[in-house]
Amino acid sequence: MIDDLRSMAVFATVVAEGSFRGAADRLGLSPSVISHHVSRLEKRLDCALLYRSTRRLALTDDGRVFHASCARALEAAEEGLNSMAHRQTEVAGRLRVGAPAVVSNGPFVDDVLAFAEAFPLVELELCLDDERKNQIEAGFDVAIRMGWLEDSALRARQLFTMRRRLCAAPALIAKLGMPHHPADLLSWPWVQETMLARFIDLEGPGKASFRIPLSGRMSTNQGQTAKRFAVAGTGAFAAVDFLVAQELASGALVEMLPDWHLASVGAYAVWPANTSRNSITMHFIDFLHARVAAVREGS
Repeated sequence: MIDDLRSMAVFATVVAEGSFRGAADRLGLSPSVISHHVSRLEKRLDCALLYRSTRRLALTDDGRVFHASCARALEAAEEGLNSMAHRQTEVAGRLRVGAPAVVSNGPFVDDVLAFAEAFPLVELELCLDDERKNQIEAGFDVAIRMGWLEDSALRARQLFTMRRRLCAAPALIAKLGMPHHPADLLSWPWVQETMLARFIDLEGPGKASFRIPLSGRMSTNQGQTAKRFAVAGTGAFAAVDFLVAQELASGALVEMLPDWHLASVGAYAVWPANTSRNSITMHFIDFLHARVAAVREGS
């Protein structure tokens, strides 16, 4: 089929130029190659397409009918190419985005809304799911991942980092005592988020560092649920800022060791390696990255 389409394009050029030589010059081929394509079509169709003479070429009746078909086929191909070029330029189509549910508490949803406003021809589906699975294999164009990234064939770009705080319910602090050093937390129960590492690293005054292995009865793959566990007093919690801001303000949770800083959690966009540079996916990722950079510069 590909060879047939190529020969049809050559034949249409011969008709347009009125000679094999003219078609050869236009297409950058030799006259013998042009003749081969036409002869190939005639053999394939079992009919003569051109009257050949030393002075000129003329279409046979079959040639006229076939030339009209060639013109329609080539016009359709050109239209298809143009429509794809236009699609790449105007940023239109469907985009499926997967992300952990915890990002709905932060500015990410505002970023998605801003993208939708900036690109009104994009139909966007946002699926929030804290189950750590391969959302790309599930048919998503781009996924937002928090914490560590598995080794894979996917491309990744860090969008932002999220500050974390050590916190616990007042009742748990009253029971175990307010810690004054990370070592005081080694025997504490912890609420664990399964998407993150099983330890936390802290940096304190004088660049002191300390690692706390996390253990406890309660773990979950969902940030909101982890927060509820912590508020209920089941364990200490290393939470991203925006998730517990309201609880810290109300006193439902209390920050511990404010002079010790936790390693931030990275948020990454991941996407298939074969994604086109001009695709909706890349426009979305570039848009998010630019939004984050603008906020960082303005702060």
